[in-house]
Amino acid sequence: MEFDKTVEIPIQAYRLADLKCLFCEESFTYFGYLITHVNMAHPQNCYICDDCGVKFNKKRDLAVHFRSYHRKGGYPCDQCPLVFENFCTRRTHRNNVHFRKCSCCSLRFTTLSLLKKHISAAHPNTGSLTCEYCAKLCQSLQGLRLHKSKCRVRLLSTTNDTVDSSVSTEPKKKQNIQQIRQNIHCILNMSTAIPFKFFSSFSCFYCSKKFVEFDDLKQHTVTEHPICDLKSKSIKNCKGQRVCVKVNIASLQCKLCCQPMENLDVLIDHLISEHSASYDKSVVGCLEPFRIIKDNIPCPQCPDRTFRYFGILQRHMNSDHSNNNKICDFCGRTFKNVINLKVHISHSHSGSAECNTCGVKFKNQWCLARHRAKSHDVKNYKCPKCPEFFKSQYDKQKHLIKVHDTGHKCEHCGKMFTRNSFMKDHIRRTHLKEKNVPCNLCGEKFFDNYLLRLHKVKHDGERKFTCSFCGKAFYRKSNLHTHTEMHNKYGHAIGLLQDIKK
Repeated sequence: MEFDKTVEIPIQAYRLADLKCLFCEESFTYFGYLITHVNMAHPQNCYICDDCGVKFNKKRDLAVHFRSYHRKGGYPCDQCPLVFENFCTRRTHRNNVHFRKCSCCSLRFTTLSLLKKHISAAHPNTGSLTCEYCAKLCQSLQGLRLHKSKCRVRLLSTTNDTVDSSVSTEPKKKQNIQQIRQNIHCILNMSTAIPFKFFSSFSCFYCSKKFVEFDDLKQHTVTEHPICDLKSKSIKNCKGQRVCVKVNIASLQCKLCCQPMENLDVLIDHLISEHSASYDKSVVGCLEPFRIIKDNIPCPQCPDRTFRYFGILQRHMNSDHSNNNKICDFCGRTFKNVINLKVHISHSHSGSAECNTCGVKFKNQWCLARHRAKSHDVKNYKCPKCPEFFKSQYDKQKHLIKVHDTGHKCEHCGKMFTRNSFMKDHIRRTHLKEKNVPCNLCGEKFFDNYLLRLHKVKHDGERKFTCSFCGKAFYRKSNLHTHTEMHNKYGHAIGLLQDIKK
């Protein structure tokens, strides 16, 4: 790529893996210490203090140095008449003499935490910072005032609800949308969890751009959306029934210390304990974790079951691991949440499903569209490259392959397919010769679960399908169908031969 080295770029390089200086190989325990060392020992811009000659890497650090060490008149303490040479010595004096001194018994402590423990043990609070409405003990007078203002409003609303108790006896619990958004924002910015949306295909959580492969979506999210903003449209849409965000945790790590995590709960505990993250664990249901592994996606509830496609996994979770308490008023089907119910109603019960040509009624719009295409030659699928119309999406895609050479092309043999899943199956079956589904009885491996089910019929030992002509039994219905066709084709000739023998 074209790069002009004569143009200086204000970039400072650091090695975060071991926090070692790139100039002298000195190691540090904290990144802040490394920055201070580089700015002081290896300055690049060399901003020099006129009073003491100390060099600095940034103009900002020189200004801070002037404020902290070269103020006219020194740095007087506001608690006593002492004056100090610099800001650091005055701060040490105030911490040791004034701020860490008990106001009741005048004892001094080395740290503020020891002072607080001393006050709680030797001088317990008499109740002056206790809320008069709910008896909650606050830590400061300002905190008490803020709490009382909220507690008073809550008490008035509860009183009004009690007066109107004919409707409901308990106040309705509201969702803390702000904290839910804060939790989502915390996880997306402090970890490698990749958010996504799914409806028939993967789409970006931020810009809704669609992708066939999840790896492409992951690369797009890392490149185009490295930071999650609380004021973004995607976060503001997290409200009501849309507060649960799907995230991929296949390669979950903490962004701050690059430590790998087993699952989302371990990551949350790590962020709270090690990095003081503002995550509220009392608010549940913010994130829905998945491990998106190509062609082998495990179920979060039963990890021993894996699925090739995310859509099949989602149907499995909705049927086996959800209470499905959202009921459709039209057909009685149950769904996991309101979003799936709305999608179902829009596809199956939106408007009249009656053919305006022959008057035949259908249960949904999809069946009506199929009827109109087959019976009335209705063509609603237009080719994007020419003016021709087609009856179905499949016919349109076949036309694109045959005429315009557009489709899902196999990189090994160049064969074109109408769907990406068909192309992937072709590669795995024809070129890679994959057989990843083993039989638990004999160990033989097969390409998919369908072939495994056909194979397991042999282990059952029962021939369930019997020919009505000759009484021969078969393991599979397809074999019986082939055998019956033979009777229909050669039955007359066999009858004549039997008559000749008689």
